Amino acid sequence: MWGLIGQLQQDEADRLMGTAIDTGINFIDTANVYGAGASEQFVGQSLQNLAIKREDIVLATKVLGPMGASPNTRGASRVHIMNECKASLRRLQTDYIDLYQIHGFDPATPIVETLEALNTLVQQGHVRYVGLSNWAAWQVMKAIGIAESRRLCPILSLQAHYTIAGRDLEREVTPMLESEQVGLMVWSPLAGGYLSGKYEGPDVSGENRRAKFDFPPVNRERGSKIIATMREIAVGKHVNGKPVSVAQIALAWLLHQPVVTSVIVGAKRVDQLMDNIQAAGIRLSEGELTALDDVSRLPEEYPGWMLQRQGEYRAHMKS
Repeated sequence: MWGLIGQLQQDEADRLMGTAIDTGINFIDTANVYGAGASEQFVGQSLQNLAIKREDIVLATKVLGPMGASPNTRGASRVHIMNECKASLRRLQTDYIDLYQIHGFDPATPIVETLEALNTLVQQGHVRYVGLSNWAAWQVMKAIGIAESRRLCPILSLQAHYTIAGRDLEREVTPMLESEQVGLMVWSPLAGGYLSGKYEGPDVSGENRRAKFDFPPVNRERGSKIIATMREIAVGKHVNGKPVSVAQIALAWLLHQPVVTSVIVGAKRVDQLMDNIQAAGIRLSEGELTALDDVSRLPEEYPGWMLQRQGEYRAHMKS
């Protein structure tokens, strides 16, 4: 699966990394499973080739997926976490990882085993902070409770999929993150390129990751209406003297969401990267945010609608 994404060479990776650093980006995220370790190797070599000081960046990677045929080379067990952390350090050419994340939930491994392994890595100095990725709200809360009760290193972040065309996270996860003060890093903020608008309307193009890899899933019926609204909002807007794109509106919407800590972009070309970066300069009005919320809002589900109704008696009370 991961071989269908990226496919860049080292010199291309160096150009993207250099551009990102020059524009003020200092957070780099990867995973051991991307390209079976190749992504970490490229990142590590780029840092060396560009002579980037290690203390000037925040380096994050992840562990969970299969890295071999053995049962011990997959999952969130102590043996896999400890072995893969060492392997990631070698590939990244560094002696510590700023943020080490469990890439998904492992139903075969007790959460306490996973958390104790991460805590050991922090105590050893190989890892500075720990986070999770693609976990359900109840799973994150259970991990937070275990970490607190056993005085293990705390869960500080969740990496998850969240877009204006896929707001499922708002059911349970984002309220939990806000309650527990856990940071949210968004992966695939353009839904695998779908929210670039190249699959809807006059700019349909085959030059997109979804042409080969139709992921993550998107409700096209709702998505087309969302893209149409973003096109209307983009008309007449400029950032740094250039017309605003549909993709930039999608990224700007995420950056306007209080729960979002950071948005992870995965551009293949420097011009794409610059287009993504410039979205940070777009300010959406209250009216525009309302229009985007109206067209993309999730259908009501229980217990959400009941919680809202029963909470009305508190709505106008001062805290």
